[in-house]
Amino acid sequence: MGTHKLNTMSLSEQAKKEVLKYIDEMDLKKENKLPREERLAEMIGVSRITIRQALNALASEGIIFRRQGKGTFVNVDSLNIKVTFSPCMELTQMIQNSGYEPSVRLLNISRVKREEEICELLQMKDDEQLVVAEKLFLADQQICAFCRDYFGMNLIGGEEAFEHFSKYEDSIYKYIYNLSGEKVEWDKVEIDTIAPSDISGLKEYVTAKEMGDKPYLYLKTLNYSTNDKPLVYANEYFNTSMIKFNLIRQKRYNIKRSVAECVLRHFFDDL
Repeated sequence: MGTHKLNTMSLSEQAKKEVLKYIDEMDLKKENKLPREERLAEMIGVSRITIRQALNALASEGIIFRRQGKGTFVNVDSLNIKVTFSPCMELTQMIQNSGYEPSVRLLNISRVKREEEICELLQMKDDEQLVVAEKLFLADQQICAFCRDYFGMNLIGGEEAFEHFSKYEDSIYKYIYNLSGEKVEWDKVEIDTIAPSDISGLKEYVTAKEMGDKPYLYLKTLNYSTNDKPLVYANEYFNTSMIKFNLIRQKRYNIKRSVAECVLRHFFDDL
């Protein structure tokens, strides 16, 4: 079975990382405007197309915003957000950003009885075995998240790959990539809440006191490859007493220009 290097960052991702470094060095109390695209591309050593892709990604995350005719600016408020839904962070990074010391318990990886709904979501073959991996994430030794990840056995080649699981406690995606070459690129998430006592399987590993009684955030996540192939179906349960999620959302208004012009005209007429 082959192995694969993890250095799969695209040129636009590298450019994005460099722009973030530049932002980190800015004195945002004095100026939050970024240089023009041409200048950024020249500074980083990439094409304008690449820098535009990087800026588009940062804009979609709410880190920068554009003002027509004025330029591109850093959204200073976004830099104070510790944990966000988009882009998705690794759990250990979420815990660190929230001010805690992360630790991980690798609970289990095994073959399980096929759950046809999950197998269908993962587009598994009829005779393919279903695998589940379970982890418990702790923040200062308190329960922060419980994760159950499902994927097809064919993705990792066979049960002999289970012995490598302990090397990848921080990320199931790195484990799968190193064994298969398949990289998780994006996901689709359904968000719900659940009482900790109703979380299937959690009672096997922790006490009711450790779980607490406040509802957990429940994410049902289907993770896709670069080629839009479903790779991992995950049930993720978050103790929001430990982690608070934030999201910057762009507003879109379906207002015709003529209406806006009319409003502005009346505004200036009243001055």
